[in-house]
Amino acid sequence: MGDETREGQEGGGAATLAVVERSQFMPAMSIESAVERYNSVREFVGRVLRPEIDFGVIPGTEKLTLLKPGAEKLTTFFGLSTRFQLLERIEDWSGDAHGGEPFFYYLYRCQLHREELLVAEADGSCNSRETKYRWREAQRVCPTCGQAAIIRGREEFGGGWVCFRKKGGCGAKFVIGDPRIEGQQAGRVPNPDICDQVNTIQKMATKRALVAAVLIAVNASEFFTQDVEDFPARAPRAADATAAKDAARFDEGELLEGEILGVCHLLGGTEAQLSAWLLKRYAAARLAELTAAQKTELLALLNERLAKRRAA
Repeated sequence: MGDETREGQEGGGAATLAVVERSQFMPAMSIESAVERYNSVREFVGRVLRPEIDFGVIPGTEKLTLLKPGAEKLTTFFGLSTRFQLLERIEDWSGDAHGGEPFFYYLYRCQLHREELLVAEADGSCNSRETKYRWREAQRVCPTCGQAAIIRGREEFGGGWVCFRKKGGCGAKFVIGDPRIEGQQAGRVPNPDICDQVNTIQKMATKRALVAAVLIAVNASEFFTQDVEDFPARAPRAADATAAKDAARFDEGELLEGEILGVCHLLGGTEAQLSAWLLKRYAAARLAELTAAQKTELLALLNERLAKRRAA
């Protein structure tokens, strides 16, 4: 009783009937259980997960992105255990096989189990040629004090190059064309310490696999998108021929700039208002003139304002 039949065909052409268990094509849970499960996820997201820690809005996107802490809390809530499997690995420390540039690549599979039952699995990868690992932002260094605080002086104050005191500089001034300043390479340069990033790259691959698996396992895609905080959508400025050639890539400084602009947008501010504030606080005309530390500080201040506004 409760079984269905289907026709099969054997070599001689004779039709046979195969028994199919009813459970093979019926839902695994009742509608009441499905509704209860959905409501549990929704309530957990609303009452337990915290914005900017467990999930957040990535600049250039609209949907909330699930972050690693949130994914881990969801696995605990559903009683899931994680098992990682390394599927593929490339570790070229010398760069002999990749044009002289060291290269690292990891592909992991994350499996989520409820006791011995495999609930979901997903793959995640990361490699050293992703922009945030491959490039660094080089700053001009003052020949006098050695600080990376060189900026273009404002014309009303004599122009030239200035070792800006508010960036920790000594205040020294240099004329336009001074080879000690303009002979230095500035802007995006290859990361000279990429081998120091190997452990980070490996962990990023496992994190991406974990988040993808969790979204599948707990049916949370309605609330969150895949982990995209590493994939900004804003194009970089092409300052020279090299940057134009690599226009699809983003350096670390530009990632911070994108996040700052995104939070400003959430606060209702315009780029003109931001520029005026930058000039007042940092004596800088645009975000690109800030150091990485200043961009990080600015982003923290804006996020603090946003958190206070949301809590109000």
